Amino acid sequence: MQVATSRRLIDELNIETELEHVYYFCYEANFRDTGSENELCHVYLGVVTDPVRPNDSEIAAIRFVSPAELGVELANHPEHFTPWFKQEWEELQTNYREQLERYCDPA
Repeated sequence: MQVATSRRLIDELNIETELEHVYYFCYEANFRDTGSENELCHVYLGVVTDPVRPNDSEIAAIRFVSPAELGVELANHPEHFTPWFKQEWEELQTNYREQLERYCDPA
């Protein structure tokens, strides 16, 4: 899985970095009128120090936000996020907070 994840970072974001596998989860969820997902997801954390250059055939846009900013946005506009992202973020906040905090900028 580590090799595949590293390959996807290069393919999708044009970056290489060390990753820590945190956990995996299964989900099944409908998403608006666009369909549904039923997948096994592995969650990794890492630090990006090089410029991120998304592959525009894979990713429409990226942005960096703090965990606090993300929490506010999730509370105010949950409709902007997929069900599986909300599930993943809740799990990180609840059961993997110490690991997550090691990767967060204290500013």
